Amino acid sequence: MSQLDLNLLKVFRVLIEVKNTRKAAEILHLSQPAVSRALRRLRDYFGDELFVRTAHGLEPTSKALVIGSRLPEAMDQLFEALHVEEEFDPYLYSGKVTIAVNGFIAHWLVPPLIKMLTERAPNMEIYMADWEESTPDQIIDGEIQLAINYFPLELTKQLIQERLGTDDFVVLCRKEHPLQKEVIQVEDFLKYPLASHIVPGWNETKNFAVDALRKLGCQPQVQLSSSKMNIILRSLELTDMLLPCSKLLAATLSDRFRVLKIDPKLEQPSSEFALIYANKSRRNPLDEWLQQCVIDCVFGKLR
Repeated sequence: MSQLDLNLLKVFRVLIEVKNTRKAAEILHLSQPAVSRALRRLRDYFGDELFVRTAHGLEPTSKALVIGSRLPEAMDQLFEALHVEEEFDPYLYSGKVTIAVNGFIAHWLVPPLIKMLTERAPNMEIYMADWEESTPDQIIDGEIQLAINYFPLELTKQLIQERLGTDDFVVLCRKEHPLQKEVIQVEDFLKYPLASHIVPGWNETKNFAVDALRKLGCQPQVQLSSSKMNIILRSLELTDMLLPCSKLLAATLSDRFRVLKIDPKLEQPSSEFALIYANKSRRNPLDEWLQQCVIDCVFGKLR
């Protein structure tokens, strides 16, 4: 052990996750040559190649896989043992925090969350970001303190997904819409076009509603796709389009729109949502406080 620098284990931990020296260098804020030098030292120490270069990146050897299966938990225990509890007073905090939220969730959760944060930390600068494809990397890099999205997601083990609650999905339409039903059936989706709210990194490449309808032999028309919810809602008020959306979101708009339940035969995406944060910052006093605020806010909305 006297020959092993613990910083090398940090490099190994990231390499076993991303299997790419360039990507590891970005996450660790190191140069690519520095990561390559660290890998050479790791190979010397363990007496094994650890990673073999292929056309698709680095392929871990069997020894690297064994070490990689044990190392994250061991390192987390080590850092937790060395952690010294710090006091955190939100009322005195004057820094900036960034929280990323899935667009469907943002509309019903963010306003009460901002109210709670500003009451508890009046000097805090809050930046609310959309969930995007780059969000997981930004959380790992510390650019985003935490995020909220539907659960589960395929994420690196460097991130923790902590279940917060369960939403549901409904269909939204204008109050005077000709479809006067409480439950929308599969065949109704052939009569009226759809609007789709695009959330990068979540449904950007897969339209859950369209996929579910196709499985039942229905080919719907998607007439409007946008990442801007205000554009979609205004268009919904002026047309006969239908918007599959979050039930909790719909509840905040019920005086402006009609809410239709979805036929149980239609397959729906997971309605559970989670708090997502970096494993390495789970004992950070500010991050812990933010996480608790989100939990308190969600509990207040769902009870």
